[in-house]
Amino acid sequence: MFVHGFQEEVGDLWQETLCHPFVQSLADGTLEKEAFYYLSHFEKVIEKSVVQAGTEEIAAEMRQVRERLRQSELLMREQFYPRVGLTERDFSERKPAPTAYHYTSHLYRMADFGSFGVTIAALLPCYALYADMGEMYETARSSEPFYQELLDSYVDENYQQVVLQQKRLVEQAASMADARELALMKQAFHISVEMEWAFFDMAYKKQNWRGSVNYV
Repeated sequence: MFVHGFQEEVGDLWQETLCHPFVQSLADGTLEKEAFYYLSHFEKVIEKSVVQAGTEEIAAEMRQVRERLRQSELLMREQFYPRVGLTERDFSERKPAPTAYHYTSHLYRMADFGSFGVTIAALLPCYALYADMGEMYETARSSEPFYQELLDSYVDENYQQVVLQQKRLVEQAASMADARELALMKQAFHISVEMEWAFFDMAYKKQNWRGSVNYV
């Protein structure tokens, strides 16, 4: 399977990401709430993938993914984020730290210059890593209820079904891709895995822009 092959080539980094101190401290409840960070713009990239979809059937599936993401974001904003001090004003005014900026720039670049397959390959690591995170730490029982609820949400059947749906779409796109596009899909996937590790590291170390106090 193509997805398994993509992931196998970055297996060490995949595992290192799941074992990052940010994730471990999330699982045991010791993560500072100030380190919690949210990566925005996924919905806009998914909207681009809807336009790129080659058939109405696939476009409809991506609309379903987009709607699930909207519902998930709404739940997080209303119930979860206030518990770590994030407000609506933060979502409108909070400026991205360097790694978050680079990660979203990568996703937009893939969506703007790649194909549907390249776009969804770039999106997949976020979904799949979090699903694996939920399974890996399912029995950890974080001492922070909010963190435990997050981990539980990643093993929820609905979330796992979304991940399987995304993997199937990537698999389908890869099976129809020529050698050049397949290489671009693999590259987009690998860069996103790198950015996932860097994203956790950014949040854990509270990364900032040099010489600036206006970015968080």
